[in-house]
Order: sequence, then structure tokens, then C-alpha cells
Amino acid sequence: MKKLFTVALVASAMLLSACGPKDPGLKDAYKNYFKIGVAVTPHNVADSLQSAIILKEYNSVTAENCMKPGEIHPAPGVWNLEQADAIANFCREHGIKMRGHCLVWHSQFATWMFTKHDENGNPIVELDEKGDTVMVDQPDWNRFREMMAQQGQNFQPGQRPEIPMTKVPKYVDASKEEFYDSLRAHINFVVNRYKDVVYCWDVVNEAMSDADEPDAPYEESFRKSQAYQLCGDEFIKNAFIYAHEADPTADLFYNDYSAWTPAKRTYIYNMVKKLQSEGAPITGIGMQGHYNIFDNPTIEDFETAIKMYLELVDNLQITEFDIRINEEAGGQLQFSRGEGQVMTDEIAKMQQDKYAQLFQVLRKYKKNFTCVTFWNLSDRDSWLGANNFPLLYDKDYQRKPVYYTVRDF
Repeated sequence: MKKLFTVALVASAMLLSACGPKDPGLKDAYKNYFKIGVAVTPHNVADSLQSAIILKEYNSVTAENCMKPGEIHPAPGVWNLEQADAIANFCREHGIKMRGHCLVWHSQFATWMFTKHDENGNPIVELDEKGDTVMVDQPDWNRFREMMAQQGQNFQPGQRPEIPMTKVPKYVDASKEEFYDSLRAHINFVVNRYKDVVYCWDVVNEAMSDADEPDAPYEESFRKSQAYQLCGDEFIKNAFIYAHEADPTADLFYNDYSAWTPAKRTYIYNMVKKLQSEGAPITGIGMQGHYNIFDNPTIEDFETAIKMYLELVDNLQITEFDIRINEEAGGQLQFSRGEGQVMTDEIAKMQQDKYAQLFQVLRKYKKNFTCVTFWNLSDRDSWLGANNFPLLYDKDYQRKPVYYTVRDF
């Protein structure tokens, strides 16, 4: 009798286990709302632990850096495809669709497009009256990113680190038509290479000014990038046209940070409305994220921006979601990496509340939000540094309490 009781007890426990609560991933919890995405590196998809997290939690993937124009196409006829292909092939193998990021961005752009080249693809240098090469000072952005990544480079809010300069030859400028020829060819190649796995593209990234002036004239609302100085807002329209030519089925996004603020949401709204009227196939707006636990964004302004954008497009996404625990926010490259910051219970609660409030709004607009993408897999991977604690997984790839706040709504 005792043996029979033991067998029955074990069978009951097995049945309870089979019928008990499961452990859904984020994509499962939000299957009736929108896709849940993540930005990854080639290392993330190659590591077994990290790739397992990707497969369990997410159903949309963004390549963090390796599809950006300056990374994938650094010179005429030179293509760095290995890293982008590694992520795309991982997604193909596992049936995950990708967000393409990005086709035009001033910060990691294929700047050779602004220069005349000879028939061999060599840049044509400008000569002075003596026939010597003209040299000019240029920001060394690679060195700057190295400085930002180094431990101990703890830049405080409002502090602007000195950008290192380097001497480079001055090249003969390309004409607007030559620039467009290069841009069109670039977009056509990249979009066609990945169109089987990419369902949408961030066509143009961060083209609007950071000025906090909602009533600024239209021409003053743009970042004065090389592309804008050469082409005005036409480069945005043409980039969308070229992307649509390459893949008429892809959703095409304009993407920017601080897209909730009264100034930038006005800039974005006016730009998209104007260029749509001129034939630009802008079908979506990406609100990057990069928020903090305080008043960035305010929930009222966040929802106001959503309502404004829905006057222009039906497709919205949060494309680069993270919430840091200090008072910094936005997508600027100058920021504190959080050395000395401590995640207290009080701060953790503030972060949980912020994520909960924002996701509550996102679920409210589930018919219009098609994806919410976290910018990196864990705090260890975050572009902000692990000590800003911005994500749902910690530096050891373990779920944080805020994970359950988001999943178990």
C-alpha cells in the first residue's frame, strides 16, 4: 500500500508540473500585441548562452552596428559583409525576421560618397598652388569612440569631452548628382542582399536637430550634416525612394531619439508630412527610446508624440529601448558610463515603474506599434555601459526584477 501511495504521489507531482505555470519569453507574453526585438552583435549570436536568450525572448533582431553604412561599405567597392551576414544567417536559420539598421546616418556614414573618385576608386585630392596636397583637421571619431569605451572615461552630465582631431588630405567634393549615384547604389545593394530576412528598414537615422525650439523655422529643424548641407531635405526623400525601389514590400522608417520632446516631435512631424506630400514613401516612424528613470520621457509627452505621428503613419516602433538610472537620456555620444552608480532598491523600483508606465501606453496603442526593440541583450552589452543598468538582463545574462515587470503585466 505504501508503494502504491508513493507511485501515486510521484504521478501527481508530474501532472502538476506538466500543467503548472510555464516560463514564457517576452515574445510569447506579447504575441497579441507586437513583436519584441533586440539589437545584437555577432558575438551575441555565436555564444550558446546568449543565442539561447535571443531565441527564447525575441522575434525581431537588429544588427547593432555592422549594417551601418560606414561599417559595411567603408570605401568604393569595399564591402565588410562578414559580420552582417553572420547575424542575418543566424536569423535565417532560426526563422527570425530582422529590422535593417540603417541606410543613412551621419555618424557612421560612408563619407567617401561626398568625395570625387577616379576610375580606380581612389579619392581625388585637392592641391594648392604649389601642387602640394591640402591638409585639413577632421574629428577622429574612431578614437573618440575608443575614449568613450575606456574604463575611467566617466564624463559627467553636461560635460563635453574634447573630440580628438587628426590631419587628413582634403579631397575634391562630389557633386550632388554623384552623391546620389553612390547612395542609390549602396542602398540597392544592401537592401537586396538582405531583403529575404529584413522586414523593415531604418532608412534615415537622426536627421533632425537637437535644438529645443518647437517653433523654429523648417530649415532650422535639421541637423547640419554633410548630406543636409549638400542636398537639403531632398536626401531624406531620395533615400526612401531608393529603398522602396530596392524592396517595395519593406516598411520604411524614419528613426530618431528624443522623439517625444515637443521640439523634436514637431520637427519630425513637419519633415515627414512635407516629404510624404512630395512622394517620399515614409511608412513608419521609429521612436528610439534611450530614456531615464526620471522625467525622460514624461508619459503625457510620450503619448502626445504617438498621437501626432499616427496622423501621418499607421506603423510605429520603439526601436532602441533602454532606461538608464541617471538623469541623462537621448542618443548623443557624450554620456557618463555610470562608474560609481549603485542600483538600490529605490532606484530599481523607479526603473520598474518607468518600464511599466511606458509599456502600458504601448499596449494601449497595440494596433499601431508593430515592434518594441531593446537596444542590446544585457547590461554587459549595452552601449551605455553595465553601470547604467539600462536593460532587463544583467551583466551576467540573468533576468532582473524589471524583466518580470515587463513580461508579467
